[in-house]
Amino acid sequence: MYAAVLKGLASFHRWVGVVLCLMFATWFATGAMMVFVAFPAVSASEAAARSEPVDLTAVALAPGEAAARLGRPADLRLVGRAGAPAYVGRQDAHMAAIAAADGRPLPALTARQAEAVAARFGGAPAARVSAPIDYDQWVVHQALNPWRPFYRVRLADPAATEIYVSAATGEVRQKTTRLQRTANWVGSVVHWIYFTPLRRSFAAWDWTVWSLALTGVATAVAGVWLGVTRTSRKMRSKRPGVSPYRGLLRWHHVIGLAAGGFVLCWISSGWLSMDHGRLFSDGAPTAEAAQAYRGGGGTQTPPALTAADLRSLGAGATAIDFGQLNGCSIAAARSPSGPRALTLCPQMRRLGAGVPDGLVLSAVRAAWPGEHIVSAAAVRGDSPYAKAEGVPDGAMQVQLAGAQALRLFVDPVSGQLLVVMDRSREAYAWVYYMLHTYNFPGLSDRPALRTTLLLIPLTLGFVFSITGVLVGVRRLRAFTPVAKPTPRPRVS
Repeated sequence: MYAAVLKGLASFHRWVGVVLCLMFATWFATGAMMVFVAFPAVSASEAAARSEPVDLTAVALAPGEAAARLGRPADLRLVGRAGAPAYVGRQDAHMAAIAAADGRPLPALTARQAEAVAARFGGAPAARVSAPIDYDQWVVHQALNPWRPFYRVRLADPAATEIYVSAATGEVRQKTTRLQRTANWVGSVVHWIYFTPLRRSFAAWDWTVWSLALTGVATAVAGVWLGVTRTSRKMRSKRPGVSPYRGLLRWHHVIGLAAGGFVLCWISSGWLSMDHGRLFSDGAPTAEAAQAYRGGGGTQTPPALTAADLRSLGAGATAIDFGQLNGCSIAAARSPSGPRALTLCPQMRRLGAGVPDGLVLSAVRAAWPGEHIVSAAAVRGDSPYAKAEGVPDGAMQVQLAGAQALRLFVDPVSGQLLVVMDRSREAYAWVYYMLHTYNFPGLSDRPALRTTLLLIPLTLGFVFSITGVLVGVRRLRAFTPVAKPTPRPRVS
Protein backbone atom coordinates (compact mmCIF):
# COMPACT_ATOMS: atom_id res chain seq x y z
CA MET A 1 0.00 0.00 0.00
CA TYR A 2 2.77 2.42 1.02
CA ALA A 3 4.69 1.59 -2.15
CA ALA A 4 1.60 2.42 -4.22
CA VAL A 5 1.25 5.75 -2.41
CA LEU A 6 4.89 6.59 -3.09
CA LYS A 7 4.47 5.67 -6.73
CA GLY A 8 1.43 7.93 -7.02
CA LEU A 9 3.23 10.80 -5.28
CA ALA A 10 6.21 10.37 -7.58
CA SER A 11 4.01 10.48 -10.66
CA PHE A 12 2.15 13.54 -9.39
CA HIS A 13 5.35 15.37 -8.44
CA ARG A 14 7.05 14.45 -11.71
CA TRP A 15 4.40 15.62 -14.14
CA VAL A 16 2.81 18.48 -12.23
CA GLY A 17 6.34 19.66 -11.44
CA VAL A 18 7.14 19.75 -15.15
CA VAL A 19 4.38 22.35 -15.50
CA LEU A 20 4.94 24.29 -12.27
CA CYS A 21 8.74 24.39 -11.89
CA LEU A 22 9.03 27.29 -14.33
CA MET A 23 6.34 29.10 -12.34
CA PHE A 24 8.23 28.36 -9.11
CA ALA A 25 11.39 29.84 -10.62
CA THR A 26 9.44 32.90 -11.74
CA TRP A 27 7.91 33.35 -8.27
CA PHE A 28 11.33 33.26 -6.62
CA ALA A 29 12.94 35.65 -9.11
CA THR A 30 10.08 38.16 -9.10
CA GLY A 31 9.81 37.89 -5.32
CA ALA A 32 13.43 39.02 -5.08
CA MET A 33 12.64 42.02 -7.28
CA MET A 34 9.69 42.93 -5.04
CA VAL A 35 12.04 43.17 -2.06
CA PHE A 36 13.47 46.30 -3.69
CA VAL A 37 10.57 47.79 -5.70
CA ALA A 38 7.01 47.57 -4.42
CA PHE A 39 3.84 47.98 -6.46
CA PRO A 40 3.21 51.72 -6.92
CA ALA A 41 0.70 53.49 -4.71
CA VAL A 42 -0.15 56.98 -3.49
CA SER A 43 0.33 57.10 0.28
CA ALA A 44 -1.97 59.06 2.56
CA SER A 45 0.89 61.39 3.50
CA GLU A 46 1.72 62.07 -0.15
CA ALA A 47 -1.92 62.78 -0.96
CA ALA A 48 -2.15 65.18 2.01
CA ALA A 49 1.01 66.99 0.95
CA ARG A 50 0.34 67.29 -2.80
CA SER A 51 -3.42 67.53 -3.29
CA GLU A 52 -5.32 70.77 -3.84
CA PRO A 53 -6.24 72.63 -0.62
CA VAL A 54 -9.92 72.97 0.23
CA ASP A 55 -11.19 76.55 0.15
CA LEU A 56 -13.20 76.45 3.38
CA THR A 57 -14.39 80.04 2.91
CA ALA A 58 -16.42 78.87 -0.12
CA VAL A 59 -18.16 76.05 1.80
CA ALA A 60 -21.81 76.87 2.52
CA LEU A 61 -23.32 73.38 2.69
CA ALA A 62 -23.17 71.57 6.05
CA PRO A 63 -21.78 68.01 6.02
CA GLY A 64 -25.11 66.56 7.17
CA GLU A 65 -26.99 68.14 4.29
CA ALA A 66 -24.31 67.03 1.86
CA ALA A 67 -24.59 63.46 3.16
CA ALA A 68 -28.36 63.53 2.63
CA ARG A 69 -27.96 64.71 -0.97
CA LEU A 70 -25.38 61.97 -1.64
CA GLY A 71 -27.55 59.21 -0.20
CA ARG A 72 -25.85 59.19 3.21
CA PRO A 73 -22.60 57.51 2.15
CA ALA A 74 -20.37 55.92 4.75
CA ASP A 75 -17.30 57.67 3.33
CA LEU A 76 -18.23 61.36 3.06
CA ARG A 77 -15.25 63.63 2.35
CA LEU A 78 -14.65 67.28 1.53
CA VAL A 79 -11.94 67.86 -1.09
CA GLY A 80 -10.63 70.54 -3.41
CA ARG A 81 -11.90 69.71 -6.89
CA ALA A 82 -10.62 71.68 -9.87
CA GLY A 83 -10.44 74.95 -7.94
CA ALA A 84 -13.58 74.65 -5.81
CA PRO A 85 -14.56 72.68 -2.68
CA ALA A 86 -16.71 69.59 -3.24
CA TYR A 87 -18.27 66.90 -1.11
CA VAL A 88 -17.64 63.40 -2.46
CA GLY A 89 -19.14 60.10 -1.39
CA ARG A 90 -20.11 56.70 -2.68
CA GLN A 91 -23.47 56.26 -4.37
CA ASP A 92 -24.08 52.56 -4.88
CA ALA A 93 -20.76 51.37 -6.35
CA HIS A 94 -19.56 54.72 -7.72
CA MET A 95 -18.29 58.00 -6.32
CA ALA A 96 -20.32 61.14 -6.84
CA ALA A 97 -19.51 64.80 -6.17
CA ILE A 98 -21.58 67.84 -5.31
CA ALA A 99 -20.50 71.46 -4.96
CA ALA A 100 -19.87 72.45 -1.36
CA ALA A 101 -21.13 75.96 -2.16
CA ASP A 102 -24.67 75.11 -3.25
CA GLY A 103 -25.05 71.30 -3.38
CA ARG A 104 -25.47 70.99 -7.15
CA PRO A 105 -24.27 67.72 -8.71
CA LEU A 106 -20.92 68.11 -10.41
CA PRO A 107 -20.19 66.63 -13.86
CA ALA A 108 -17.12 64.59 -14.66
CA LEU A 109 -13.82 66.44 -14.87
CA THR A 110 -12.70 67.69 -18.26
CA ALA A 111 -9.33 66.73 -19.69
CA ARG A 112 -8.03 70.25 -19.07
CA GLN A 113 -9.07 70.10 -15.42
CA ALA A 114 -7.44 66.68 -15.00
CA GLU A 115 -4.27 68.06 -16.56
CA ALA A 116 -4.17 70.89 -14.03
CA VAL A 117 -4.79 68.50 -11.11
CA ALA A 118 -1.98 66.17 -12.22
CA ALA A 119 0.47 68.99 -12.87
CA ARG A 120 -0.10 70.38 -9.39
CA PHE A 121 0.21 66.97 -7.74
CA GLY A 122 3.33 65.96 -9.67
CA GLY A 123 5.05 69.34 -9.67
CA ALA A 124 5.68 69.28 -13.44
CA PRO A 125 3.75 70.28 -16.56
CA ALA A 126 1.63 67.70 -18.34
CA ALA A 127 2.92 66.24 -21.59
CA ARG A 128 -0.06 64.08 -22.52
CA VAL A 129 -3.58 63.42 -21.25
CA SER A 130 -5.48 60.27 -22.18
CA ALA A 131 -9.22 59.96 -22.53
CA PRO A 132 -10.89 58.55 -19.40
CA ILE A 133 -10.06 54.85 -18.99
CA ASP A 134 -11.63 52.25 -16.74
CA TYR A 135 -8.64 49.94 -16.44
CA ASP A 136 -4.97 49.67 -17.16
CA GLN A 137 -2.15 47.75 -15.51
CA TRP A 138 -1.69 50.17 -12.61
CA VAL A 139 -5.31 50.89 -11.64
CA VAL A 140 -6.66 47.36 -11.89
CA HIS A 141 -7.20 46.77 -8.14
CA GLN A 142 -10.83 46.39 -7.09
CA ALA A 143 -10.41 48.98 -4.32
CA LEU A 144 -10.23 51.64 -7.06
CA ASN A 145 -13.57 50.63 -8.62
CA PRO A 146 -15.65 53.50 -7.15
CA TRP A 147 -13.31 56.15 -8.59
CA ARG A 148 -13.40 54.92 -12.19
CA PRO A 149 -12.87 56.11 -14.87
CA PHE A 150 -9.45 57.76 -14.67
CA TYR A 151 -7.57 60.29 -16.71
CA ARG A 152 -4.00 59.10 -17.19
CA VAL A 153 -1.71 62.13 -17.35
CA ARG A 154 1.93 61.79 -18.42
CA LEU A 155 4.12 64.53 -16.95
CA ALA A 156 7.05 66.17 -18.71
CA ASP A 157 9.58 65.19 -16.06
CA PRO A 158 12.73 62.99 -16.13
CA ALA A 159 10.95 60.14 -14.30
CA ALA A 160 8.20 59.89 -16.95
CA THR A 161 5.62 60.10 -14.18
CA GLU A 162 2.04 59.09 -14.94
CA ILE A 163 -0.74 60.31 -12.66
CA TYR A 164 -4.26 58.90 -12.51
CA VAL A 165 -7.01 61.42 -11.74
CA SER A 166 -10.54 60.26 -10.95
CA ALA A 167 -12.93 61.82 -13.44
CA ALA A 168 -15.67 61.64 -10.79
CA THR A 169 -13.99 63.26 -7.78
CA GLY A 170 -10.85 64.93 -9.13
CA GLU A 171 -8.69 63.01 -6.64
CA VAL A 172 -5.33 61.49 -7.55
CA ARG A 173 -5.55 57.76 -6.79
CA GLN A 174 -2.39 56.40 -8.43
CA LYS A 175 1.05 57.57 -9.52
CA THR A 176 3.77 55.62 -11.31
CA THR A 177 7.23 56.33 -12.66
CA ARG A 178 9.12 54.67 -15.51
CA LEU A 179 11.34 52.84 -13.02
CA GLN A 180 8.36 51.51 -11.07
CA ARG A 181 6.56 50.37 -14.20
CA THR A 182 9.64 48.60 -15.56
CA ALA A 183 10.57 46.95 -12.28
CA ASN A 184 7.02 45.80 -11.62
CA TRP A 185 6.74 44.12 -15.01
CA VAL A 186 9.54 41.82 -13.81
CA GLY A 187 8.28 41.91 -10.24
CA SER A 188 4.76 42.28 -8.86
CA VAL A 189 2.83 41.97 -12.14
CA VAL A 190 4.30 38.57 -12.98
CA HIS A 191 4.53 37.43 -9.35
CA TRP A 192 0.84 38.06 -8.66
CA ILE A 193 -0.28 37.08 -12.19
CA TYR A 194 -1.59 40.64 -12.23
CA PHE A 195 -2.26 40.95 -15.94
CA THR A 196 -5.11 43.35 -16.64
CA PRO A 197 -7.48 41.03 -18.60
CA LEU A 198 -7.48 38.56 -15.69
CA ARG A 199 -7.05 40.93 -12.74
CA ARG A 200 -9.95 43.22 -13.66
CA SER A 201 -12.25 40.37 -12.56
CA PHE A 202 -11.34 39.86 -8.91
CA ALA A 203 -13.25 36.58 -8.66
CA ALA A 204 -11.50 35.05 -11.71
CA TRP A 205 -8.07 36.28 -10.62
CA ASP A 206 -8.58 35.16 -7.02
CA TRP A 207 -9.65 31.65 -8.04
CA THR A 208 -6.83 31.30 -10.60
CA VAL A 209 -3.99 32.34 -8.30
CA TRP A 210 -5.42 30.52 -5.29
CA SER A 211 -5.75 27.27 -7.28
CA LEU A 212 -2.29 27.51 -8.84
CA ALA A 213 -0.66 28.26 -5.50
CA LEU A 214 -2.51 25.41 -3.80
CA THR A 215 -1.35 23.02 -6.52
CA GLY A 216 2.16 24.34 -5.96
CA VAL A 217 1.88 23.62 -2.24
CA ALA A 218 0.77 20.03 -2.97
CA THR A 219 3.69 19.60 -5.40
CA ALA A 220 6.17 20.92 -2.84
CA VAL A 221 4.79 18.63 -0.11
CA ALA A 222 5.11 15.64 -2.43
CA GLY A 223 8.65 16.65 -3.38
CA VAL A 224 9.81 17.05 0.23
CA TRP A 225 8.26 13.70 1.20
CA LEU A 226 9.82 11.89 -1.74
CA GLY A 227 13.19 13.58 -1.27
CA VAL A 228 13.45 12.59 2.38
CA THR A 229 12.18 9.05 1.62
CA ARG A 230 14.71 8.52 -1.19
CA THR A 231 17.58 9.75 1.01
CA SER A 232 16.45 7.58 3.93
CA ARG A 233 16.46 4.50 1.69
CA LYS A 234 19.84 5.36 0.25
CA MET A 235 21.34 5.82 3.73
CA ARG A 236 20.15 2.30 4.65
CA SER A 237 21.48 0.69 1.48
CA LYS A 238 24.73 -1.25 1.09
CA ARG A 239 26.36 1.84 -0.36
CA PRO A 240 25.04 4.68 1.84
CA GLY A 241 24.80 8.18 0.39
CA VAL A 242 22.65 11.27 0.19
CA SER A 243 21.00 10.61 -3.16
CA PRO A 244 20.37 7.54 -5.30
CA TYR A 245 20.34 9.66 -8.47
CA ARG A 246 23.01 10.87 -10.83
CA GLY A 247 23.57 13.93 -12.94
CA LEU A 248 20.95 16.67 -13.10
CA LEU A 249 18.38 14.70 -11.09
CA ARG A 250 20.95 14.33 -8.30
CA TRP A 251 21.43 18.12 -8.21
CA HIS A 252 17.66 18.57 -8.03
CA HIS A 253 17.42 16.07 -5.19
CA VAL A 254 20.33 17.42 -3.13
CA ILE A 255 19.40 21.10 -3.52
CA GLY A 256 15.81 20.14 -2.76
CA LEU A 257 16.91 18.59 0.52
CA ALA A 258 18.64 21.86 1.43
CA ALA A 259 15.96 24.22 0.16
CA GLY A 260 12.84 22.07 0.50
CA GLY A 261 11.78 23.42 3.88
CA PHE A 262 12.06 27.03 2.73
CA VAL A 263 10.37 26.30 -0.61
CA LEU A 264 7.44 24.65 1.14
CA CYS A 265 7.07 27.46 3.71
CA TRP A 266 7.37 30.21 1.11
CA ILE A 267 4.96 28.68 -1.38
CA SER A 268 2.48 27.88 1.41
CA SER A 269 2.64 31.38 2.87
CA GLY A 270 2.26 32.82 -0.62
CA TRP A 271 -0.84 30.71 -1.10
CA LEU A 272 -2.19 32.07 2.19
CA SER A 273 -1.81 35.62 0.87
CA MET A 274 -4.89 34.74 -1.19
CA ASP A 275 -6.87 33.58 1.86
CA HIS A 276 -9.32 36.52 1.88
CA GLY A 277 -11.22 35.14 4.86
CA ARG A 278 -11.34 31.51 3.70
CA LEU A 279 -9.41 30.01 6.64
CA PHE A 280 -8.60 33.01 8.84
CA SER A 281 -10.58 36.05 9.97
CA ASP A 282 -10.46 39.09 7.69
CA GLY A 283 -9.63 41.82 10.20
CA ALA A 284 -13.01 43.58 10.02
CA PRO A 285 -15.30 44.19 13.00
CA THR A 286 -18.74 42.64 13.14
CA ALA A 287 -21.59 44.89 12.02
CA GLU A 288 -22.82 45.13 15.62
CA ALA A 289 -19.41 46.10 16.99
CA ALA A 290 -18.87 48.67 14.22
CA GLN A 291 -22.27 50.26 14.92
CA ALA A 292 -21.63 50.37 18.67
CA TYR A 293 -18.16 51.86 18.07
CA ARG A 294 -19.56 54.64 15.89
CA GLY A 295 -22.80 55.35 17.69
CA GLY A 296 -22.29 54.48 21.29
CA GLY A 297 -24.95 51.79 21.03
CA GLY A 298 -27.34 54.25 19.40
CA THR A 299 -28.08 56.04 22.70
CA GLN A 300 -26.61 59.42 21.73
CA THR A 301 -27.57 61.88 19.02
CA PRO A 302 -24.44 63.51 17.61
CA PRO A 303 -24.53 67.26 17.12
CA ALA A 304 -24.57 68.49 13.54
CA LEU A 305 -21.39 69.98 12.09
CA THR A 306 -21.87 73.32 10.32
CA ALA A 307 -19.89 75.03 7.59
CA ALA A 308 -18.64 77.46 10.25
CA ASP A 309 -17.36 74.53 12.32
CA LEU A 310 -15.26 73.39 9.37
CA ARG A 311 -13.60 76.78 9.04
CA SER A 312 -12.27 76.37 12.57
CA LEU A 313 -9.98 73.64 11.23
CA GLY A 314 -7.89 76.37 9.59
CA ALA A 315 -6.57 76.84 6.08
CA GLY A 316 -4.46 74.36 4.16
CA ALA A 317 -6.47 71.14 4.54
CA THR A 318 -6.37 69.02 1.38
CA ALA A 319 -9.12 66.63 2.53
CA ILE A 320 -11.58 66.43 5.41
CA ASP A 321 -13.08 63.08 6.38
CA PHE A 322 -16.32 62.91 8.33
CA GLY A 323 -17.30 60.20 10.76
CA GLN A 324 -18.87 59.32 14.06
CA LEU A 325 -17.23 57.98 17.20
CA ASN A 326 -19.25 56.89 20.22
CA GLY A 327 -22.02 59.30 19.27
CA CYS A 328 -19.71 62.26 18.56
CA SER A 329 -19.24 63.93 15.18
CA ILE A 330 -15.69 63.96 13.84
CA ALA A 331 -14.17 66.12 11.10
CA ALA A 332 -10.59 64.96 10.43
CA ALA A 333 -8.51 67.26 8.23
CA ARG A 334 -5.27 66.24 6.49
CA SER A 335 -2.82 68.88 5.33
CA PRO A 336 0.91 69.32 4.54
CA SER A 337 1.40 70.90 7.96
CA GLY A 338 -0.15 67.95 9.78
CA PRO A 339 -3.57 66.61 10.76
CA ARG A 340 -6.25 68.37 12.76
CA ALA A 341 -9.51 66.99 14.08
CA LEU A 342 -12.66 68.67 15.33
CA THR A 343 -14.63 66.59 17.82
CA LEU A 344 -18.20 67.61 18.64
CA CYS A 345 -20.15 65.78 21.33
CA PRO A 346 -23.31 66.76 23.20
CA GLN A 347 -21.16 68.04 26.05
CA MET A 348 -17.77 68.59 24.43
CA ARG A 349 -16.13 70.55 21.64
CA ARG A 350 -12.45 69.95 21.00
CA LEU A 351 -10.01 70.95 18.29
CA GLY A 352 -6.66 69.20 18.21
CA ALA A 353 -4.25 67.01 16.28
CA GLY A 354 -6.60 64.05 16.64
CA VAL A 355 -9.60 62.71 18.49
CA PRO A 356 -9.22 62.44 22.28
CA ASP A 357 -7.76 59.11 23.40
CA GLY A 358 -10.45 58.86 26.06
CA LEU A 359 -13.17 59.03 23.41
CA VAL A 360 -11.53 56.20 21.46
CA LEU A 361 -11.33 54.05 24.58
CA SER A 362 -14.96 54.75 25.48
CA ALA A 363 -15.96 53.69 21.95
CA VAL A 364 -13.91 50.50 22.35
CA ARG A 365 -15.68 49.71 25.62
CA ALA A 366 -19.05 50.27 23.97
CA ALA A 367 -18.20 47.96 21.08
CA TRP A 368 -16.56 45.18 23.14
CA PRO A 369 -18.08 45.40 26.63
CA GLY A 370 -16.78 41.99 27.64
CA GLU A 371 -13.13 42.86 27.03
CA HIS A 372 -10.67 44.65 29.32
CA ILE A 373 -8.33 47.33 27.94
CA VAL A 374 -4.76 46.35 28.78
CA SER A 375 -2.88 49.09 26.92
CA ALA A 376 -3.30 51.87 24.39
CA ALA A 377 -0.29 53.43 22.70
CA ALA A 378 1.08 54.55 19.35
CA VAL A 379 2.18 51.72 17.08
CA ARG A 380 5.92 51.23 16.82
CA GLY A 381 7.31 51.59 13.32
CA ASP A 382 8.82 48.10 13.46
CA SER A 383 5.67 46.37 14.74
CA PRO A 384 5.34 43.17 12.68
CA TYR A 385 1.59 42.99 13.27
CA ALA A 386 1.13 46.56 12.05
CA LYS A 387 3.31 45.87 9.02
CA ALA A 388 1.28 42.75 8.24
CA GLU A 389 -1.87 44.88 8.02
CA GLY A 390 -0.29 47.89 6.30
CA VAL A 391 -1.11 50.08 9.29
CA PRO A 392 0.51 53.53 8.96
CA ASP A 393 3.05 54.82 11.46
CA GLY A 394 1.48 56.74 14.32
CA ALA A 395 -1.69 54.65 14.46
CA MET A 396 -3.00 53.73 17.90
CA GLN A 397 -2.88 50.13 19.08
CA VAL A 398 -5.40 49.11 21.74
CA GLN A 399 -4.76 45.73 23.37
CA LEU A 400 -7.75 43.96 24.90
CA ALA A 401 -7.83 41.02 27.28
CA GLY A 402 -10.82 38.74 27.61
CA ALA A 403 -12.58 36.01 25.70
CA GLN A 404 -11.55 37.45 22.32
CA ALA A 405 -8.15 38.98 23.28
CA LEU A 406 -8.31 41.53 20.48
CA ARG A 407 -5.62 43.84 19.14
CA LEU A 408 -7.21 46.95 17.60
CA PHE A 409 -5.53 49.43 15.27
CA VAL A 410 -7.15 52.87 15.23
CA ASP A 411 -6.54 56.01 13.16
CA PRO A 412 -5.61 58.57 15.85
CA VAL A 413 -6.84 61.52 13.77
CA SER A 414 -10.36 60.34 12.90
CA GLY A 415 -10.77 57.49 15.40
CA GLN A 416 -11.64 55.14 12.54
CA LEU A 417 -11.09 51.44 13.15
CA LEU A 418 -8.39 50.23 10.78
CA VAL A 419 -8.03 46.55 11.77
CA VAL A 420 -9.58 44.27 14.36
CA MET A 421 -7.01 41.55 14.98
CA ASP A 422 -8.21 38.49 16.86
CA ARG A 423 -6.24 35.31 17.56
CA SER A 424 -7.03 33.99 14.08
CA ARG A 425 -5.80 37.18 12.45
CA GLU A 426 -2.64 37.18 14.59
CA ALA A 427 -1.94 33.61 13.49
CA TYR A 428 -2.48 34.71 9.89
CA ALA A 429 0.11 37.46 10.32
CA TRP A 430 2.63 34.79 11.32
CA VAL A 431 1.87 32.04 8.81
CA TYR A 432 1.42 34.39 5.86
CA TYR A 433 3.10 37.75 6.27
CA MET A 434 6.08 37.00 8.49
CA LEU A 435 6.94 33.69 6.84
CA HIS A 436 6.67 35.29 3.41
CA THR A 437 8.51 38.57 4.06
CA TYR A 438 10.73 37.70 7.08
CA ASN A 439 9.26 40.65 8.99
CA PHE A 440 9.69 38.73 12.23
CA PRO A 441 10.09 40.50 15.57
CA GLY A 442 13.75 41.42 15.81
CA LEU A 443 14.16 41.50 12.01
CA SER A 444 11.45 44.00 11.00
CA ASP A 445 13.56 46.87 12.39
CA ARG A 446 16.77 45.61 10.73
CA PRO A 447 15.98 45.95 7.01
CA ALA A 448 19.48 45.20 5.71
CA LEU A 449 19.77 41.97 7.71
CA ARG A 450 16.20 40.97 6.86
CA THR A 451 16.78 41.55 3.14
CA THR A 452 19.97 39.48 3.19
CA LEU A 453 18.35 36.61 5.07
CA LEU A 454 15.45 36.63 2.62
CA LEU A 455 17.49 36.87 -0.59
CA ILE A 456 19.71 33.89 0.28
CA PRO A 457 16.88 31.29 0.37
CA LEU A 458 15.11 33.02 -2.55
CA THR A 459 18.25 32.50 -4.62
CA LEU A 460 18.55 28.90 -3.48
CA GLY A 461 14.87 28.32 -4.30
CA PHE A 462 15.38 29.83 -7.75
CA VAL A 463 18.37 27.58 -8.48
CA PHE A 464 16.44 24.57 -7.23
CA SER A 465 13.50 25.44 -9.47
CA ILE A 466 15.77 25.83 -12.49
CA THR A 467 17.09 22.30 -11.95
CA GLY A 468 13.44 21.19 -11.93
CA VAL A 469 12.83 23.05 -15.20
CA LEU A 470 15.82 21.32 -16.81
CA VAL A 471 14.73 17.91 -15.52
CA GLY A 472 11.25 18.61 -16.91
CA VAL A 473 12.61 19.57 -20.32
CA ARG A 474 14.62 16.34 -20.41
CA ARG A 475 11.54 14.29 -19.55
CA LEU A 476 9.43 16.00 -22.20
CA ARG A 477 12.10 15.37 -24.81
CA ALA A 478 12.17 11.73 -23.84
CA PHE A 479 8.43 11.48 -24.54
CA THR A 480 8.50 13.49 -27.75
CA PRO A 481 8.30 11.14 -30.71
CA VAL A 482 11.08 11.59 -33.21
CA ALA A 483 9.90 11.76 -36.80
CA LYS A 484 11.52 9.11 -38.96
CA PRO A 485 12.89 10.27 -42.28
CA THR A 486 10.71 9.42 -45.23
CA PRO A 487 12.48 6.73 -47.28
CA ARG A 488 13.40 7.74 -50.78
CA PRO A 489 11.84 5.68 -53.55
CA ARG A 490 14.24 3.20 -55.07
CA VAL A 491 15.23 3.95 -58.61
CA SER A 492 15.41 0.80 -60.69
